[in-house]
Amino acid sequence: MQKTSADILFDNKQIVPKEFNKVADKYDFATSMSQGYQEDLNRSGQLLQLKGDELVLDVCCGTGKSTLSFLDKITTGKVICIDNSEGMLAVAAQKFSKQIQQGKIEISLQDAMQLDFATNSVDAIFMAYGLRNMPDYEKCIGNLHRILKPGGQLVIHDYSLRDVWYAKPLWAILGYGFIVPFCTIVSGSANIYTYLIKSVLNFLNPSQISILLEKKGFTNVTIHNHPSWRSLFFHSFRAIKK
Repeated sequence: MQKTSADILFDNKQIVPKEFNKVADKYDFATSMSQGYQEDLNRSGQLLQLKGDELVLDVCCGTGKSTLSFLDKITTGKVICIDNSEGMLAVAAQKFSKQIQQGKIEISLQDAMQLDFATNSVDAIFMAYGLRNMPDYEKCIGNLHRILKPGGQLVIHDYSLRDVWYAKPLWAILGYGFIVPFCTIVSGSANIYTYLIKSVLNFLNPSQISILLEKKGFTNVTIHNHPSWRSLFFHSFRAIKK
């Protein structure tokens, strides 16, 4: 059977950023139509217990909606917005032009699997909708652990289906029945959204993510649900580097 474009993306996640380039200019509109999208990000961003003077990485920042979830907590500190999609970063750079001029935000085109930061150099990391897109979950988490300072915080926000029998079929119905058709109309591209549905169906469940974080040296791992129907599909994770 011939593979679809979404299958190819799933098999080779390194080309996923190029697909995001195709939808970057319409991404904010598409996500604004998703119930609770920014509110859930805000809830996760507030899990970062920031004093205001920290160096924070927003890994896989996309257009910067994730950055907005905690930016108000940064006073004398700095946020580095990291993504491997030039198109998404271009939108973020326009959105945060004032903060970039002030030195409060820096935009950085990097592969999250190979972050160019020194060991023990970062105070906090926020990663929304990113881990699921990594070719190697363990390697990614290990690298995030390496660059965090001892006592540094990691917050992950992602689709992670609750470990109940009906979560996957419900997600498939929602995804293929609504998300893909709607987002295809809005963005003009079906590939990245079809990939999204498949990647979620094959991603770790919340308990598995918690176990992975502890295995890679994190402690005080907590799992946070989101409201209403979204509690089946979205979870946030907070962890501290020993």
